[in-house]
Amino acid sequence: MTTDQPFQNVRRLAGSLAQGIPLILAFIASTGCPPDNTPLIEEKEQLKKQIVKQETMMTTLQEGNRVLQEQVDRLNQELRNQELHNQELRDKQKGLARQLKRAQQTGKALAAEKRHLLQQVSTLNEDNQKFQKDNQKLQRENQKLKDGAQWLRRQREIFRKSLQTNMQTVKATPLTHALPDVVNATRRALAQHGYAVMATMETDQKAVFVTERKTSASLLIEVAGFRNQYLVKLESQANNQTALKIKAQYEKVAQGGKVLDVGDNEIAEIENRLIQAIQQALKKSTRSQSNKKSVPSR
Repeated sequence: MTTDQPFQNVRRLAGSLAQGIPLILAFIASTGCPPDNTPLIEEKEQLKKQIVKQETMMTTLQEGNRVLQEQVDRLNQELRNQELHNQELRDKQKGLARQLKRAQQTGKALAAEKRHLLQQVSTLNEDNQKFQKDNQKLQRENQKLKDGAQWLRRQREIFRKSLQTNMQTVKATPLTHALPDVVNATRRALAQHGYAVMATMETDQKAVFVTERKTSASLLIEVAGFRNQYLVKLESQANNQTALKIKAQYEKVAQGGKVLDVGDNEIAEIENRLIQAIQQALKKSTRSQSNKKSVPSR
């Protein structure tokens, strides 16, 4: 039922009453009876009152309908506003969801970078620990080298004093060659005769060679073996000459390892053999250089 239906019923009732009053008056007049208008007047007044009451009610209902319509309009407007607000919230929620996703992605990237940095820090710590260990090892080795250098200086000093003592009685053999040429010839002669150099000291004016001890065992009872070690000193002289000193520590060894006595002449013979070998090496070197100079250039 609509809000206008009560007003329509009231109007129809009032119209019916208004149409019925003339008919009643005509019926009374036709009967010839004197009219008694009192009940009609009272009924008319009642009807008027009802009409006024119905119109008042209709006015009230219309006003109520207007108020209700205003409330409906206001609710519709609030509903539209709420829908707009909800749409804004949904849009904001979508934006926040995108921001959250980006933040999560950024967080994952930062976490991965953090793990990478932690790995780098761990690697650096391991490298640092290794470096510290290597540094400690190098320090120990450096200390050993320092100790070794000190020991070597002491040994050189002992060797120098021993060399001076051993070479005091040795006669120098003069060679008409510069010190570098004699050094090279000495190396070749020692190598040719199977003597390995155990120690060497070289400067611009001097050179010293100490060979390892060479041993030849006794193969027959009648023939003794030997063992020998050379000490060679070279010293530069004026006019590109070199003084050569050789000392041999020569021993004869019989079978069973028994050392036999050796005379000075035998030792001198062994020393002269090396002198001759060095002189031969110098001659070969000189001939070789002469042949190179005599070859005409093309």
